[in-house]
Amino acid sequence: MSFRKIRPSFGDSSVSTSNPSQSTSESTGSDPRRVRGEKEPAESSNSSLSSKRRRVPESVTRNACLNCKKARAKCDGKKPCKRCATRVETSECIYEIHIKHAKEELVKQIKDLRAKDHMTEQILQALSTDEQVPEILERLRNGETYESIVEWLGRAPMDDFETLSPRLSQHSTFEPSDHEMGGVSATNLKWTSVTSNTAVLDHLFQLYFAWIHPVHTLFSEGHFVDSYKRQSEKYCSSNLVNAICAMACYLHSAAEGDDFDFDQFGTEFSDAVRSDIDADDKSITTIQAFAVMFLVDCARGNGLRASSYLRVATSSLSTVDYHQNEWFAEVWKNTVRGVRNLNVEWAQMTFQVPPTISAAVYYDVEENDEEIDAAKWYFYRYVNDQCPAWPGLLATTNREKSKLTAIIQDVATLMYAHYGPQVSAHHLLQQYGRLVAWREELPSVIGNIENNNSQALPHVLSLLILYSNTVIHLLRPLLDLEGFPSPLIEEIIWNHAQQGLFLLDEHYRTQYTCRYQPVLQMFSILHLSDLVARFFPGGVEGGSKDGPDAIQFGIEALIQSRTGFPVAGPLQEMLRRTAQDCSIRFPLNELVAIPIPPKGVYRIDDLIDACTRPSYIQPVNEIHSRYLQSLSADWLAEGAAFGFLEPGSGAKRLRIPSAEERGAQSLMQIRNLLNRN
Repeated sequence: MSFRKIRPSFGDSSVSTSNPSQSTSESTGSDPRRVRGEKEPAESSNSSLSSKRRRVPESVTRNACLNCKKARAKCDGKKPCKRCATRVETSECIYEIHIKHAKEELVKQIKDLRAKDHMTEQILQALSTDEQVPEILERLRNGETYESIVEWLGRAPMDDFETLSPRLSQHSTFEPSDHEMGGVSATNLKWTSVTSNTAVLDHLFQLYFAWIHPVHTLFSEGHFVDSYKRQSEKYCSSNLVNAICAMACYLHSAAEGDDFDFDQFGTEFSDAVRSDIDADDKSITTIQAFAVMFLVDCARGNGLRASSYLRVATSSLSTVDYHQNEWFAEVWKNTVRGVRNLNVEWAQMTFQVPPTISAAVYYDVEENDEEIDAAKWYFYRYVNDQCPAWPGLLATTNREKSKLTAIIQDVATLMYAHYGPQVSAHHLLQQYGRLVAWREELPSVIGNIENNNSQALPHVLSLLILYSNTVIHLLRPLLDLEGFPSPLIEEIIWNHAQQGLFLLDEHYRTQYTCRYQPVLQMFSILHLSDLVARFFPGGVEGGSKDGPDAIQFGIEALIQSRTGFPVAGPLQEMLRRTAQDCSIRFPLNELVAIPIPPKGVYRIDDLIDACTRPSYIQPVNEIHSRYLQSLSADWLAEGAAFGFLEPGSGAKRLRIPSAEERGAQSLMQIRNLLNRN
C-alpha cells in the first residue's frame, strides 16, 4: 500500500523543528504570498503593514502539503489548505504522509484485518460443524456484525483477540513469511541470542515440525507459531525456542559449502537453555522446554541427565492451572499428553515403572480433530527442499498413541514394579488381549497402511513399530522361562518381531531413511533385532529376516541415524556386542561401529549414559522372580482363548536353539575361523 494513500491525523498545531525555515519569520526579500504585481512595501512602512506581512495561518501543521512545501509557505493542514484554496494552483493539494503516521496506520489496518479474519474463521468453523447453521445464516442476512455473531456463538470476543491465540490451521512447517508481521521480524524480541539469521531459524523449525513434533507432540503448534509471530510470551519463550532449535540441529544434514556449523549451533542453543531455564518456573512454556531438552539429551547420549529433565517437566505439570481459558486448556492438554507419552516410552525402553500423571487422558474425538488431520505434513530435509506433502493425520495418531501408552504403562508397571502381587498368566494374557484389541480397532487410515493409496507417514509407522515392540517386551521373558511351553508363543512372537522389522526396513528406511527416525525408535531396532538373533537365528522359509539379517539391518539403520544423533554410536556398539554373543559375523568391515573422534572406544560410562543401564537387554531374571510358580500351568489352561495354541503335527514349527546348541554353534564358528587363519 502506498504511503500517499493513507491520510495522516491532523490537529497538531506545533511547528516542526526539523525545518528551520518554518520556525523563523519570513525574510525581507520577496514575499511569496504577495499578489502578483503588488509593490514591495518599504522598510519604513508602519507596523500594521509589517504585522500583516508576517501574519501566518491560525493553525499550522508539521506536515505541509506539497504546494506549500515547494513555496516554503505555512500550511494549515486542511484539505485543501487555505493557501491552495485561495490561489490558482496548477496541481492538487496533496499531503505526503509522515513515515511514523504511515507505520501506525499500517499496524492498525493489519490488526483490524487480523481481527476480521479471526471472526470470519470462527463463523466458518461453526458453519462447517453444523453448529446452529440456520441461526447463523439468519443473522448474516439481517446484517449483524461479525463481532456480534461471534459473541453470540460464545467464541473468543474481540477484546480477547490480542491475548488469546486463535484456532489456526496447524501446518507442520513454516512458510518464510510466518515469522513476520507488519514488516517487523519476530526475532526483534530476541527469542534467541545464538543467531538472528531468519533463514537458519526457519530451517530448524521446519526440521523440528517435520520429524519431532508429529511423534512427540509436546505443545500446540498453532498457538506456538501465533505467539512467535506476535512476539507474545503466552505460548512461546526463549527457552522453548532454543530447545526446539537445539533438537533440530541433530536433524540437519551437513553439506559441503555450509555457511554455518550446525553442530556448534546445537551446543550453543543447548547452553542457552541450561544457563537460563529455572526449575522453579512453573509456566507452561518452561515445562515444554524441559520436555524438549529431554529429547535433546537423549539424542546426545546423556540419558541420565535427560531423565532428570523429564522428571522436572512431569512434577511441574500438577502446578499449572489449566482452567484459565479454552485456548490454554488446549495447549495444556497437548503438553500433558506429550509428557505422559514420553515417560511411558522411556520407561519401557529402560525397564522402569513410569510415573502416574494425575491428569485427564483424552481419548475422544474432538471438534477440530478433522481439521488437524487434514493439515499437511511436509517431507522436509534440507534448505530449499522441494518436499511433497500429505494430510498429517496428527490428531488421530496422537489419540491412538495415548490409548497405546495407557496399555504400555500397565505392562511396564506389571513387569518392573518391585511391589504388588506376583505376575500371573492371567495378568499377561489380559494385557496381550488389550494390545491385540487396540491394533484391531485402529482407524483404517493409519492401521491399514498396505492398502492405503497415500504414503505411510513416518509418525504413523513409529506408532505401529511401538506396538510390535510392546508385544515383544510383554512375551519375550517367557521364551527362556524354565518349564514354560515356549512352542505356544513362538509363532506369535516371531510374527510381531518380523512385522516390526518389516515396518522399519521396507517402509521407514525405504521411504524416509533412518537418518531422521526418533531416538526412542532406535531402542525398538535393538530389541527386535536382538530377539531374532538370540531366539530365531535360522529364521524360517519365506524371506523373513534371520539372525544375521536382523543384526545387519540394525547396524545399518543405526549408521544412518548416527549421521546426526550421537546416541546411535553406543547403541550400535551394544548391538555389535550382541552379534558377538550370538556368533554372528559381519560380511562388511564398515558395519562395525567406529566411535566418532576424539573418542577411541566406547566404555561402560557411554553405554550407561545412552540408556541409563549397561545394556539394552531386558532384565529377564528380575522379571522371572516376579512370576507365579503356577504361571506355566495356568497359561496352558487359559492361553487358547487368546490365540496361543499348540502347533499341530503338520504345522511348521519355529526352531529356537537351546543354550547348549547356541554354545556348540559358537565353538563351531570359532574353530572355522582358526582353520581359515
